[in-house]
Amino acid sequence: MQPFSFSAASLLSSADGNDFTINDFYNKVADSRHVTTLDSNVVIVDIAACDREGIAEIIETVSLCSPRTVGLDVVFAEPKEHDSRLIEAIKNCPNLVLAVSVEADSATKTFHIDESSYFTPELENVELAAINFPTGSNNRTIREFKPDYITADGKRIPSFALATSRKQSGEIVDRFMKRGNDLEFITYYSRIFKTISPEELADRAEELIDKIVLIGAANDPYDLHVTPVSAAMSGINIHAYTVATILSGRYFYQLHRYTNWAIAFISCFIVIMISLMINIGVKGLLMRIIQVTLLYLTIRLGYYFFIEHNIIINFSYSLMMLTFGLFAGDIWIGMTTIITWIYNKINHIRESRTENIYTQ
Repeated sequence: MQPFSFSAASLLSSADGNDFTINDFYNKVADSRHVTTLDSNVVIVDIAACDREGIAEIIETVSLCSPRTVGLDVVFAEPKEHDSRLIEAIKNCPNLVLAVSVEADSATKTFHIDESSYFTPELENVELAAINFPTGSNNRTIREFKPDYITADGKRIPSFALATSRKQSGEIVDRFMKRGNDLEFITYYSRIFKTISPEELADRAEELIDKIVLIGAANDPYDLHVTPVSAAMSGINIHAYTVATILSGRYFYQLHRYTNWAIAFISCFIVIMISLMINIGVKGLLMRIIQVTLLYLTIRLGYYFFIEHNIIINFSYSLMMLTFGLFAGDIWIGMTTIITWIYNKINHIRESRTENIYTQ
């Protein structure tokens, strides 16, 4: 297992204080290790401040580099002058995946295309894929992705990452889809991607051969999102991490909520039983030492399963139960001590009155 260092600041801090999970902490710790992998499948081409002519030139150059597939994370909603070169570049780019935005229909629990490039009807050999990130609101942390979106007529719109991954390895994607999960966790930690600027593209053309090339804005302030490892990550980078997650073949398995609660209750029961069994004078200090040790071991165990076995155990339940369990134990001990003291005091008063009567 890789080195582990605990930081209370990492555990308690997040880009949004109201949106933080124990898995975010594991991701942060794992990503802070001196272990980083340069992804061998995905290359990002940043469109930077390019206009549509510049984007067309990028697509033309990329097409000449024999990429495995090209994902274009740009929606051209409105027509502009001199778009003909851009449209031709997209038509002539082999294995291109073009971005669309989908919207949910709450009544039917299906999706429909909400926004797409205005020239989409002209395209024949271009696959459309959804670039949406499934979050409850705009500022929420993006931890998961939705593999595909079902339309009202039963068709499936693949996610941007799924569509580009399938062109790399249909076999891996088929195994991935057999999991049947509506949402899948994205693996963010310990991975980086080559990012090529428009100015570097001609000199680094050989780096695109047989790669998944994702074209998009790497620094657009309107396309920055919160992730477990970054407070501001571009959408194109999130798509890259999602593609890498699919192709890695290593997917997260999450324990059921009831299993997490069962672990929490068992842990709490054991701690309270230990507390009630200890009758030595330094019981309070000893229980605090046990509490801190168990809290650390709980976090350490969760990190181990997260990194080594891709199993997500939500130990936040256990942490909460251990903390409040011992607090409840303290209250119980305090109450019994007070009641015992009052009982002894009353008995002492009664005995004193009885002695006085006999004396008289």
